Amino acid sequence: MNKTKVGVIGAGNIATIAQLPTLVQREDVELRALVSRRPDPSAVQRRWGFANVYPTVDEMLSSEQLDAVFVLTPRSEHVAGVEKALEAGADVFCEKPLATSTEDAVRLAELADARGCVLMVGLNRRFAPVYMSAREAFGESGATFCVAQKNRAGSEYRATFENAIHMVDLLRWFCGGDVVEVSATAAGSDPWEEDGTSALIRFSSGNTGLLVAARTAGDWGEKLDAYGQMRTAEVIAPDSVAITDNGIKKVRTMSPEAFGWATATETFGFAAAVHHFLDRVRDRGQPLTSGWEAAKTQQLLDQILREAGLPTVEQEGREWSSKAAR
Repeated sequence: MNKTKVGVIGAGNIATIAQLPTLVQREDVELRALVSRRPDPSAVQRRWGFANVYPTVDEMLSSEQLDAVFVLTPRSEHVAGVEKALEAGADVFCEKPLATSTEDAVRLAELADARGCVLMVGLNRRFAPVYMSAREAFGESGATFCVAQKNRAGSEYRATFENAIHMVDLLRWFCGGDVVEVSATAAGSDPWEEDGTSALIRFSSGNTGLLVAARTAGDWGEKLDAYGQMRTAEVIAPDSVAITDNGIKKVRTMSPEAFGWATATETFGFAAAVHHFLDRVRDRGQPLTSGWEAAKTQQLLDQILREAGLPTVEQEGREWSSKAAR
């Protein structure tokens, strides 16, 4: 078997929860190289079986002939890592968001096309079983109305951009078409750590999406309701999806009995996203969450932020660091 030679940039919380457990299970993957800033990365190297470890991206790319690179760093480092890997001719999987600006996201999508490389972004909710089942209920025409919510207690720096991007992407996926009109509002006095955002989006398909991202909620919660064609889909992520078709309701639960020994890696679509990318590396097909798809989602996110009176750029002097957050 010709194994896909993979390099990984960053092995923090998200990588160890989401992508690395899936990569080590693939018999057709060779973990050739890791880029890590840890003073002693030997424990990480042994745990995941990397052949080599490098302190910088440049050193890894100049020393290895890689087929694919996973960019799993904080978002402020995505652009540099993706750009260098694409320039080296490698296919790239990048954690969301692809970039901190829509302009950079578009530029990276263009670069991938110019280099003939596969570029995929980890918008993993499209690969979660509950969301996939719900989306399939509406076929090509999509849902007439879709309400997507991602609520939690507390806030974080640029909460809508960093966290609600999953739901913005799902609204695009469920409703289809181009964005025609956006109206939005935000809560809270700090535009950099907003208390929440809501948005109403009209698409060229004639479908309508509603986003709710509350950071004043009593608990973490993620759900989506979609309606159309005399059907209703109700998702409580990542646990269940209920499809009602002409009065008949079918419920699927992501329990150990129904789904194997389910974990967040599987139920939130992290594992399926990695498999999807590696399959596209082999067949050269277009990923479901390609660089261009990610750029369009980011463009819509920028529209929501502007309409809500929130910044679309990074705060000067502010650094964002990775967290282990669902």
